[in-house]
Amino acid sequence: MLRQFSYIALEHSLNRAYQARLTQRGNVAEGVFWRNKSAQLARFNSLLKIVEEISKTNHPTIADVGCGYGAMYDFMQKIPRYQSMQYQGVDINRAMIKACKNQFPDAAQLFSVGRKPRQTVDFILFSGTFNLCHTTNIALWEKYIFSHLQQSWNLCRNGIILNLLCDKTPQIRNQIYYASRKKFIDDASRLFGPTYAISTPQVSGDVTFILSKA
Repeated sequence: MLRQFSYIALEHSLNRAYQARLTQRGNVAEGVFWRNKSAQLARFNSLLKIVEEISKTNHPTIADVGCGYGAMYDFMQKIPRYQSMQYQGVDINRAMIKACKNQFPDAAQLFSVGRKPRQTVDFILFSGTFNLCHTTNIALWEKYIFSHLQQSWNLCRNGIILNLLCDKTPQIRNQIYYASRKKFIDDASRLFGPTYAISTPQVSGDVTFILSKA
């Protein structure tokens, strides 16, 4: 019960930060605390390329959890090779989902408020979802991350793909969480089974993790 209360408090604090940032910066990469647009797009491409490579179908369904203002969806519409993927976006922040629906009125039905996908998909993606961290308690934040992954696990057929900034040891600096690559793989493997990691191309310190059901 105490841990659940801590998670609610974390989300409340994060919601306020994201809403303030979105109001201040608008629908741009910096509006969701990305360093710049090129890093944001490189992360999207890394995630989607993995989906493309390991998918068992030509038209995989994906859920973008923590979709923000819909930047991944926008990216996919501009890249022909990703347009065949069937997308849904969810975010706990109502202001973000409102921004998605305003920006993509013809695809408004694809976006919804929530912590997990509305329906089962082939792959669940988390891009930058766990970077901003409003606590100094590393253990609490890591439990929060894995609680989210566990909530989504039964809603994917093939696996979860996510990215995290990494350092030699887990740490939180300037409200940004840095995972340990090895520790995350060990922890995820115990909970979910085979877990793999690759360095995200063009983004220093960023790692893409694949939690596979294959």
